[in-house]
Amino acid sequence: VAVRNAQGFFIASGGYAGTEQQRAWEPCTPSLLFSITKTYTAVLVMKYRDKGLIDLNKPITTYLDAAVASQVQRAGDITVRMLLNHSAGIANITEQPEFLAMQFNDPFHQPSVAQLLQLIQGKPLLFEPGTDFSYSNTNYLLLQLILEKLVRKSYGKILETALLKPLKLQQTWYNLSEKRAIQMGFPDYYFDRQGNGQLENGTRWNLALGEASGGYGGISSTPQDVTAFYEALVTGRILSEESWKEMTTWFKGKESTQPDYGLGMEYFQYLPGSTPQMGHEGDGIACTTMILYIPGNQTVLYINCTVGRKLGGPFLAKTIDLKNEISRYAARWR
Repeated sequence: VAVRNAQGFFIASGGYAGTEQQRAWEPCTPSLLFSITKTYTAVLVMKYRDKGLIDLNKPITTYLDAAVASQVQRAGDITVRMLLNHSAGIANITEQPEFLAMQFNDPFHQPSVAQLLQLIQGKPLLFEPGTDFSYSNTNYLLLQLILEKLVRKSYGKILETALLKPLKLQQTWYNLSEKRAIQMGFPDYYFDRQGNGQLENGTRWNLALGEASGGYGGISSTPQDVTAFYEALVTGRILSEESWKEMTTWFKGKESTQPDYGLGMEYFQYLPGSTPQMGHEGDGIACTTMILYIPGNQTVLYINCTVGRKLGGPFLAKTIDLKNEISRYAARWR
């Protein structure tokens, strides 16, 4: 758990970075972020929007290669904004039966971008574009491809040039290999395969999944760097005031009781009646993460737990309760 605010930077840990060897957590331990990556991707899109190179209200066919756009049903009716706030209605690649079969049958050989796109080819939209909310990793894979076509560089190079170097984030990485992650001292990761409360080491699987998760989940960082990135974002050091306002304009699904999503940002309300909190959660097969900004006390909170909640069982509730309890506590600070 890491906290950054006007009083400084604080970090604490519990448990082990590796239970078998009882390897201690170090304050600078790097780790996978998974879907926290979506905020970085959205910020990249908004930076090019600030330059006048991307119009959020244009259809994605304006920016995607025709071959890619042809794999998305009614691509001409889907705007860049709809990808950013998950109102496009495109099926989620990581929830497709074929993707799940790949994961459980051969997790160390992750699908390529082309193979991922094939999973949604011809799949009908879940709803009329722009009318409802459905979280989909596919949206952010498409945003990655839009950026790469626009800038004519790989996502990793765009991230480095547009964000990491200007902000001096030297401990943030993209698309790290398993070998490199282990060399850098990443923690071990665990999951409850059977849902019976018995954890097993899923490090290799989790690292392989992270390496293949692209613009929707492929970034790794240290607590220092990820909180520094969010602090720079919320204090206006990255985007124009207009773009930040766009990112925190919330979209609400038809069945939702509160707003769901902005542009690369999730909506939270841990303190009833307060200014809403914002940030993003992330999940691998064997870890769960969270970044949260609390406007009421101008605090950035980061949580990284090396037990996954993707599968059922007692650890699903334990990890959710852990993140909720810490977030509620931080939201009440004065």
